[in-house]
Amino acid sequence: MISFFVLSLLIPLSLAGKDCVWILGRVQCEHDPTKNLNVEVRVWDRDSFGPFKLIDPDDLMGVTFTNEDGRFQLDGCGDDFDWIPGLNNKPEPYVEIRHYCNNDEGEVITMPEFKVFVPDTYDIGTIILDRPKEGKDVAVNKTMEGRNDLKMC
Repeated sequence: MISFFVLSLLIPLSLAGKDCVWILGRVQCEHDPTKNLNVEVRVWDRDSFGPFKLIDPDDLMGVTFTNEDGRFQLDGCGDDFDWIPGLNNKPEPYVEIRHYCNNDEGEVITMPEFKVFVPDTYDIGTIILDRPKEGKDVAVNKTMEGRNDLKMC
């Protein structure tokens, strides 16, 4: 009887969707290139929203720091419990960039969620960290290989 109880507790643990990500990219502080070094880049798995974050906070999948050129490579894995049997609950990864390009207090840029999992690599391109000049909209410039600049707000 006890073994049945233990087995019934372990079965739900096997019902979790686990996926891994490979991410590469570059950050650029145009007005002070020395601040390209050691920018912290994290990948998180979004788990819940609003007040539910206290119960189920986002999970850290991986963290790395940029080199002197602002380049980074990052990998990590996340898993989400499959609440409905047969329906795979995949992680919802997003990238967070912590930098000191514009001031000594630091800033955090949160990129949108993406759905690129191993064996594919998510290339976020080049993220410009400088704040725009006064009077312009705040945006993150994203340059992809050979493509035009995209503006993400």
